Amino acid sequence: MAALAEGNSVAKKGENVSVDKMLQRFIELSLTQHEAVLYLETRPYNRAYLEIKGLAEELEARPGDQRHALIELFDHDNPQVRLNAAKHAHPHYPDKAIQIVQSIIDARTLPQEVYAKDVLSFLMYGPRFGRR
Repeated sequence: MAALAEGNSVAKKGENVSVDKMLQRFIELSLTQHEAVLYLETRPYNRAYLEIKGLAEELEARPGDQRHALIELFDHDNPQVRLNAAKHAHPHYPDKAIQIVQSIIDARTLPQEVYAKDVLSFLMYGPRFGRR
């Protein structure tokens, strides 16, 4: 839960946070990323990325791997929220996650379309560079 203790997170270290609150924070951080991409602001994007990653890791560490709760965000209005949710829920919903990412690409939803192409490649084929 160390990642949740950073910045404006939903919990302090050792505090148990509900999955619903974690999902709300996931949405807030994804929206921060969306705005950061629009204004070419790297720092806020990267800070949000690290916290989203921490939330996904915390969900995974919970009994029963709670990343399946991210499916609730697959229908969110914002493409960055959908993209992040699909990326992190992929182990539970691989076909649906790929479909969500493909829909962002097909809709030509900029700026997420560009990143979605990389995410789609990763979800379908795994990491291709630097590993043998």
